[in-house]
Amino acid sequence: MDNIRNKCLGSLIGGAVGDALGYEVEFMSLSSIRKRFGNAGIRNYVLNSEGVANFSDDTQMTIFTAEGLLNAINDGIHQPKDIAPYISKAYEHWYFTQAYPPLAMSSSWLTHIKALWARRAPGNTCMIAMECITSPQARPVVNNSKGCGGVMRVAPIGIFAASHPDIINLTEAGTLAGYAAEITHKHPASTFSSMAMAMIVAECISLERVDRGNFKFIVIDRVFKLLGLTYNGDSELGVVKNLVIKALDLAQSDISDTEAIRQLGEGWIAEEALAIAIFSVMRHIDDFVECIVCAVNHDGDSDSTGAIAGNIIGAILGYEAIPRKYLGNLELHDVIVSVADDLSGFSSIEQMKERYDKHIPSGVAKELLIKN
Repeated sequence: MDNIRNKCLGSLIGGAVGDALGYEVEFMSLSSIRKRFGNAGIRNYVLNSEGVANFSDDTQMTIFTAEGLLNAINDGIHQPKDIAPYISKAYEHWYFTQAYPPLAMSSSWLTHIKALWARRAPGNTCMIAMECITSPQARPVVNNSKGCGGVMRVAPIGIFAASHPDIINLTEAGTLAGYAAEITHKHPASTFSSMAMAMIVAECISLERVDRGNFKFIVIDRVFKLLGLTYNGDSELGVVKNLVIKALDLAQSDISDTEAIRQLGEGWIAEEALAIAIFSVMRHIDDFVECIVCAVNHDGDSDSTGAIAGNIIGAILGYEAIPRKYLGNLELHDVIVSVADDLSGFSSIEQMKERYDKHIPSGVAKELLIKN
């Protein structure tokens, strides 16, 4: 498999794997997780009655981010400020899947897929924000939320930037990720965490091999240095950066995984979710399984920290490093692969035209589609 494709697939599928693993324990304490699954915590999927590992709203919103981005690119739109409304429109489509009965929409191929209409504990901030945007009066979104609902969905922007640096460069990827997060979350810590997330994913894909040394270089000397050039002295950027540095330092210490994560937080807010994911990647940079297991076993937002860690470690190790046991039962695996191939430029021109011009779910198995 082409190395870029391997890493792009790894990032998008890796995020879905981490999300699906963590979704089962999202609202459980670590002690409850261990009581149910043993001292090692959850390590394998809990399957539904049909033998499928369901993912949460995190992966739903992630692939809708991809659709919005690619709809813009299909229309010849390349500037972050002009792409952002397309992503907002895609989030409207996602909101409809959570609030209304299934109905395939002519402007979104993803809405043709019936499993995406399942309500998967969508975040209140996202739902309230999209209710404002979609209301007949189009009310402005007003909040001061730095919940992790922005940072957990922006990996597609980094994937696209790594594959198409001539269209969106690293700085532009960060800017666009910030805009995407701000559609629903208005606190600057959410914006900066999301900017950093997309840029980290892009850099991890672009570099052929990432070890602990160059992962730390990517995070601090590339991503946060670039952010600092534009937002020098911003106190909220400092908050995010300092927690990320703490995560990197803890990963290189003798502290246990669980105690380190306890010091970083629970992941309900943006900078904590990013820091927990970065800790998990740095601590287990050569092992996909141990990374996501670390990221989901704690007293907090396990699906989001698992998703973010999965996006990053997948960008480092690639799809081929993900054990088969996490792929065969993953909900909509083939659809997510298709989205990753769309982002990375490995889909056929015909399929791309059908998906992002005609909004037809090209290549999707008929049994997955809504029958209107």
